[in-house]
Amino acid sequence: MSVQEYLEKHLLSRKIEEAVNAAVRAKAPDPVLFIAGHMRRAAPAVITRVRARQILDGHGAPAVEVELHTNKAVHRASAAGAGAPEGAAADAAGDSGRRKILARAVADAVRVINDKVSEALVGMDPQQQAQIDQAIMDLDKARHKAELGANAMLAVSIAACKAGAAEKEVPLYKHIADLVGKSAATIPVPAITVINGGKHAGNGLPIQEIMILPVGAKNFEEAMQMGSETYHHLKDIILEKYGAESCNIGDHGGFAPNISSISEGLDLVIAAIERAGYNGRIKLAIDVAATDFCVGKKYDLEFKSTKKSGQNFKTADDMIEIYSQLCSEYPLVSIEQPFDKDDWEHSKKLTTLELLQGMIY
Repeated sequence: MSVQEYLEKHLLSRKIEEAVNAAVRAKAPDPVLFIAGHMRRAAPAVITRVRARQILDGHGAPAVEVELHTNKAVHRASAAGAGAPEGAAADAAGDSGRRKILARAVADAVRVINDKVSEALVGMDPQQQAQIDQAIMDLDKARHKAELGANAMLAVSIAACKAGAAEKEVPLYKHIADLVGKSAATIPVPAITVINGGKHAGNGLPIQEIMILPVGAKNFEEAMQMGSETYHHLKDIILEKYGAESCNIGDHGGFAPNISSISEGLDLVIAAIERAGYNGRIKLAIDVAATDFCVGKKYDLEFKSTKKSGQNFKTADDMIEIYSQLCSEYPLVSIEQPFDKDDWEHSKKLTTLELLQGMIY
């Protein structure tokens, strides 16, 4: 093929002329750089391969990280775990066994992503998020997406979303807003963990997290400032009331005071909000993680105690009464996993009561 034939086949003369004219119209200070960018945008992005690897997350647990390659760039997803091991085998294995099961699950997810997922996505336009997500989901027919793992699938989806945003040359949040048809995008209110319990701390608190949401902030910067001030006031209050040993930190960065009552934990946070001067401007949320202390169809609120009173073994309806009481006494706007993950009946029942200003999930 001659030079002229090559130029004609790829319409290079016309494309170069268009790029030069665009640089002139824009009065580009660096025309070479401008023309290079113009030519790059003229070529549509396509996914060329997807590569996954096993990493260790902030807790030292195996997790999946994904690199999605296009013909223009490489986009990395946030690290995402493959999903917690479930079922009778995981229950019988104990903590050490579950870690091994999780490591195998991550290794399996990496293999599936590198083989099946990569093959399915090659050639796709990274801007077509819905089609990409559907292609990923179609590869895993197992219940609860157990073959690939929902979180590993999410890692691929996030990487694709970043690639789509890069192709459109817009921030990631703007691209996501466009995907869901939102013209006026706003940054979400941060949910900041301030007290840890459950399996994330060594205290007696059964629920996993107590969070604060600075809903009264004018912008995200102020919300973070309000959260930070409240967090440090909470530390002072815990230090005054329980001593230095109760200022230890749980798995997700919240304090882990030696308490066992949910109300006591919420009272501490309310006191910190008031001391910070943000009364009425900060709401509360809890992550119950009820699956962790569900035994059969009941909930053991003393599951971490070596001396059980027998008075805190609750039914799902009992838990609804507890949540109703908490919502009447505290400014709660969100409850995460109030029941076992498979108890949709009581989750629906609690939702219909409309106890919260926010949501139950």
